[in-house]
This record gives sequence, C-alpha cells and structure tokens, in this order.
Amino acid sequence: MNPGDLLLHLNPLLLLASLAAGALHLRDGDAEKRLLQRVSLGLLLGSLTASLLLLGSYFYRTALEFEYVADYSALELPLRYKLAGVWAGRDGTLLIWCWAAALALNWELWRGAMADGARRRGDAHQHRVFVLFASGILLALAAIQLAINPFTLSDPLPTAGRGLNPLLQSPWMTIHPPIVFIAYGFAVPLYAVGLAALVARGDAWLDVGRRWARWFWLLTASALTMGGYWAYTTLGWGGFWAWDPVETSGLLPWLVGTTFLHTAVMGKRKRHYALLGPLLAMMVLLLVLFESFVTRGGIWLSVHAFLPSQGENAAQRFMSIIDNDASVKGLVLLLSSCLVATGFVTARAYSRAPSPEPRQRENLEEWLDEDTTFFGAIYTQLLILTVTLVLLLMGVNGYLPGFVFESRLALFVALLAAFFTIYTLQRWHPVRQLLGWCVAAAVASAILGLLLLDARPGSWMAGAALPWAALAGYAALRYLWSFRGKPLLPRLRAWGPYIAHLGIILVALGYGVSYGLDQVETIELEEGGSTEAAGFTVTLDDVIMRPGEENRLEAQFRLHRGERLVVDGTAARINTADTAEWRTLIYLEHHLDRDIYVTLDEVWIDTEGDEPSRATLTVRQIPGIMLVWTGALLTTGGMALTIFTDWAPGKRWLRKVGK
Repeated sequence: MNPGDLLLHLNPLLLLASLAAGALHLRDGDAEKRLLQRVSLGLLLGSLTASLLLLGSYFYRTALEFEYVADYSALELPLRYKLAGVWAGRDGTLLIWCWAAALALNWELWRGAMADGARRRGDAHQHRVFVLFASGILLALAAIQLAINPFTLSDPLPTAGRGLNPLLQSPWMTIHPPIVFIAYGFAVPLYAVGLAALVARGDAWLDVGRRWARWFWLLTASALTMGGYWAYTTLGWGGFWAWDPVETSGLLPWLVGTTFLHTAVMGKRKRHYALLGPLLAMMVLLLVLFESFVTRGGIWLSVHAFLPSQGENAAQRFMSIIDNDASVKGLVLLLSSCLVATGFVTARAYSRAPSPEPRQRENLEEWLDEDTTFFGAIYTQLLILTVTLVLLLMGVNGYLPGFVFESRLALFVALLAAFFTIYTLQRWHPVRQLLGWCVAAAVASAILGLLLLDARPGSWMAGAALPWAALAGYAALRYLWSFRGKPLLPRLRAWGPYIAHLGIILVALGYGVSYGLDQVETIELEEGGSTEAAGFTVTLDDVIMRPGEENRLEAQFRLHRGERLVVDGTAARINTADTAEWRTLIYLEHHLDRDIYVTLDEVWIDTEGDEPSRATLTVRQIPGIMLVWTGALLTTGGMALTIFTDWAPGKRWLRKVGK
C-alpha cells in the first residue's frame, strides 16, 4: 500500500472515531470525548492536506506509475497544466471537495471552542449536533473516494501519459475547477447546520449558515462567471451560457443559496422563516449532489460530462452507470439518504411548528409592505428554481434549446424585479406610485418585446428586459445613494448586498441584449472573395495550412463597414499529430458596446492548385456583452464586500480608516 492509499484509507477511520467521540460527548458531556473528536477531525484535515500535496507532487514529476497521473498528464505538458491534472478528473476533484469540507468543519470547531464560554446551553447543544451531522456526510464522501482512488497504481506501467485534453489546456483550467469543488465542500456545513437547526433548538445555526452560504455563493458565482468566459473565449461556442445540463445543474445550488441568504436576513432581523431557512440550507447540498450526479452519471447528454453516455435512453444509461461505477452509485445513495433525512426532519419540524396568526390587511400599503414584498421575492426565487429544475429533468432524453428556458423563466424574472423594486423604494415613494411604475414597466416590456419579436430569434428578450432592468436598477442605485453620508463601515455594509443586486440586474439585461440582438451569419468564401454578413463586408484573403507537430489551418480575413476597415484578423483550427480532433481558435475583439467574434468552421485546400481554396466562416456581432462581465464583477464584488464588512479584522480596519 503506497502512502496516498494509506492516507485515503485512514480518513474513514478518523471520521468514525470523530463520530463515536462526538456521540458520547453529546450523551454524557465528557470533555475527553470532545477533545478526541477535535483531534480526530484535526488529523483528518491534516491527512487530506497531505493527500492533496502528495498527489500534486506526483503530477509535478509525472509519476506514470499512478493510473490517475497517466490519464491526465504527460512529460511534455507545461507545469501549470501538469498541476491542473490534479483536478482534471473525478478522483482529484472529490479529494478537493472532502478537503474543503474538512477545513470548514475544523474552522467551526475552532470558533466553537473560542465561543464556548459565551454560548447558551441550547446553542452549544445545537453546535455539537451540527458537528456530528457534518462528520457523517464527510464519512460518506470519504467512502466514495475509496472507489475513485487517485493513488491506484497503473497496470501495466505506461511508457507515456495521455496528457490533458487540449480543450482543457487553458489558464482557466488552473483556477475554475478548484473553486467549484471548494464551494462544494462549503455546502457540507450548510446542510449539517440546517439539519441541526430543525433537530436541536438554538440560534447558533444562523450565523454558521450565513457564513458558509456567503462563501459558497461567492465561490459559485465566481466559478459560473469564469466558466462562462472560458466557454466564450476559449472553447469557441460563441456564447457564455448554453443551458447545457451541467451548466444548468450548476446554477441550481447558486439559486437556492441566494434564496437562503435572503431568508437569513429576516431570520436574523425578525426571526422569520424558522422552517424555510434551514430547509433551504439543506437544499444547497442536495442540489450540489444532484449536480455531481448530472456531471458524473452520464445520464444527461452534455459536453461537460466526466463519463461517456451509454444506451439509447436515460433509463438505460442510468442502469449501466449504476452497475459499472461504484462512485456514482455512492453519490446516488448519499443523495437518496440526504433526501430522506431532509424530508423526515422537515415534516417533523413542520408538524410541531405553531400555526402562524393570520394578519389583518385593510389597504394596499399593508398588502405590499416590506414583509409581504420580501416574502413574494423569496417565493418567486423558489418558482424560478423549480421551473429551472423541471426543465432540466425534462431534457434528460434530449437537448432543450435555450428559448425553452428563456420563455418559461421570463415572467418570473419580471415578477421578481417588481417585488425588488417595491420592497426597496417604498421608504421613499408611496406604494401606489410604485405599483403604477411596475404596471408601466410591464406594459413597456410587453410592447418592446412584441416590437422586436420578428426581428430575429430571441430578440424579444432585449426589449422585454430593458424596462425591468431600468426600474430595478434605479431602485438599487437609489438605495446606494441614500447611504452616501453615512460613516464608512455602515455605508459599505449596506452597499455590499445592493452592489450584488445591481450586478445581477446588469447580467440579466446583458443576457437579454447579447442573445436577443446578436447578429450571426455563416458564409462560404473562396480566396479573394467578398460577401455581406452580420453587418459587415467580409473578405477572405488567404487560406493556409501550416503542418508540424501541431497542424494548423488559418483563414486570414478582413471586415469592412462601408469603406472603413474594422477588422484585419485570423481565425484558425488546430490539432496535434496524435489526435484527429480539431480545435477552434476564435478571433475575438472586445468593444464597450459589442464584441466581434469570428470562427473558422471548415476549410477546403486544393493542393494541386487547380481551384482556389475555400473556407467557411461564422461571423458574429454580439452587443451588450460587457454588461454581463461588468455585472458579474459587481455581483462577486458586492458579496466579497459583504463578507469583508462582517469580518472582525475588516470591521476594525474600516472603523480606523473611516475616522
């Protein structure tokens, strides 16, 4: 047994020791048992850290005696891509997932030890229950890790590594996957704290849940942004979002995390959503496990899937994977167990919860007060989550085009914008006036959408989105402006969430404009030929084949608008000598108002020189795309600011600077 093997088999034993010690401490309060629990979990974090460092060292030296290294590395790879092999497959990514969960759990143990003297009895009991639940989930993940062990030896020993898929040889590969799986790890304490909140009384869960939900939300939003930009600029898809099953399933945990953070606001402020809040916290991990199943199971047909799809339909693919892959079987069992536990505990808590007293509402202001509009926004978010999940499930036997999602979700997004506007602005404007603004926005949205409906497929989105984005954007900016004279710390604490809201508004508007008003046209040209496409005069100057270790086909082209030269560029396709798969190298030019995006699709070269060479190009003008990237930066920046202003050293520094 090699050192890595030993470490991975040690992890379940450490978790079993932690669970036993924690259960005994919960029963009799023995301090020695508590110490044993902490030591076991500390050793677990050390073991997982050592495993990751060891695996990284094997990739660094291309240790082909390990099957996982041979599958995802090669001697000739640059160092950054060798190290990226650590998370290029299921084996390494699950290890990162377990490490991040262990890090979060040890952090909460350390915070719990620091706060023990100040804890109320109920909070201390709830904290111990939380640690037990988190340890149990980690034990399940550690057991699954044994089925996909990255330290399995190669048999027979290969003479060369297979290398990293050329599509993955991008700078984004070095950062995007680790962020995803660190976020997955932070979903573990979220589930455990939600379960503990419904099983054991106390208020400790809310601070723990908000802390890890914020980090999960920030990392997931960052990963979605990076993944979108990677697809847009590197993979040559021509879009940042395709409603691919893996993309869509990755959005679901972020959506439910967003809803949980909103319930946590009212949970902290008014003790509302005592049942819904914990349930949403648990749903984050449930949807993370579901996303992992979508990605790893091969049931959905996706360009992201780890495993090849098999069989003619989803049921056949599911049974084939379950029969042949122990790790996917483990994920399904873990997801099923968590679903059962969630359903049982939630039903039990609901049956014991006191019935709420009905509110008496006599006028419009009482029907649309802050509590009601906040409630409406939360449940609209849940409707968006539900519709997205249902459409994803409907697409299991075939790809659903983007317009299916867009047309089904548009109404709920508009409703959410209306609730956000009324909730935010009612301190400055009468509710009746705000309701009138929302009706006007709905009418303008319908008119603009209908006017653009026949322009090109999806163009209605740009018109429909603009009035709602303007109204919701005004609400966010008005709120930010109201805090302009406050001291630095309270000002930034208030600004953080609304900067994130403003970013989401810009992303939604950018989506509608970029996908609704883009101009896309595919043309075939001979060398020296010109034609009109996507608002340009396109001239193909030359088609070149550059042979070598990396075969390269190039199309040199020019784009004119009238007499003005707009672009003089090159689009290409390449493949390496040992593979028949061609990759697209796009030509991309960023502008504030639009992007110009050209791809080379096909090439015909007459080697005998009897006929001119030809090429097929796809030319795109994509307006408003900078709204998406600007909005994404504001979204993540707003959450980072929120985390920083709630961090004790951050508070101290801002108070000092703000004097």
